[in-house]
Amino acid sequence: PAMLSSTQQFIDALEAKGIKYEINEPTQSGKDVMTVTYSGDRMPTIRCLFFFDEDCESVAIRVFDILKVPKERTAAIFLTVNALNSKFRFVKFCVHTEDSTVQAEMDASFRDHDVGEICRELLRRCVNICDEAYPDLMKALWT
Repeated sequence: PAMLSSTQQFIDALEAKGIKYEINEPTQSGKDVMTVTYSGDRMPTIRCLFFFDEDCESVAIRVFDILKVPKERTAAIFLTVNALNSKFRFVKFCVHTEDSTVQAEMDASFRDHDVGEICRELLRRCVNICDEAYPDLMKALWT
């Protein structure tokens, strides 16, 4: 099946820079899904999932399973996530209570121009922020 125009523009922008990506199965609701994975300086694997909406005017970016939170560290992690959310502007960190993991989230809206560049910039910001925040999350896990 054909990609949504927003997804295709992002693919074109990634390919222009030689950035590897994976196309995932679309969601039940018809969103295109892509994965771009980086190795950070602090966070070993930063796996960014892009969920492109069918209207081609928005994207949800998620980094799932940044870390698993043991019950006894939940309060410390909430405090750290709150501090990170105050520090960083473009990414919000969440404790996903169903599976006790921390994830990063970004959402953006756009129109039909510059989508590839916008998404590439969001990817860069997401990777950099996750990499910068990772030591604080690990510290909350262990201290």
